[in-house]
Amino acid sequence: MSTLVVATIKNTGAGQPIFKNSSDTVVGQLVQVWVNFAGGRSGLTAFGIRASNGVSSVVDNGTGDYTVNFSTAFADAGSYCCTAHNREDNNGGIGDHSNYFQRTLNYTQSSSIRLRTGTTSAASDNDQIWVTCVGTTT
Repeated sequence: MSTLVVATIKNTGAGQPIFKNSSDTVVGQLVQVWVNFAGGRSGLTAFGIRASNGVSSVVDNGTGDYTVNFSTAFADAGSYCCTAHNREDNNGGIGDHSNYFQRTLNYTQSSSIRLRTGTTSAASDNDQIWVTCVGTTT
């Protein structure tokens, strides 16, 4: 086994670096897009991006309904996005987060993903929302 110790990994082509095994099969790639944002739950957090990479903006479409716009579009709508979120109680502790989960309203587009937070019966703004996407960017 070899260990690679470098400050920068750079693709010699136009795309992002990928990782292959000795059989030239792709075994991994880097995350192109990630964001942590506040959903703007009244009295706890103001809506907005806390930290991100590859995200140009997050749009609040209404209660518990958000669109994350990518800085660079994916090559196709076959990119994979994973979302997670939680809701804190008024004392800053984790509240009834086990009842809250995301639902994607539409399939991931090449330049954005739209998601909903809340329960099965009602939408709600959440305090901590994360989105991570992997795919081939253009």
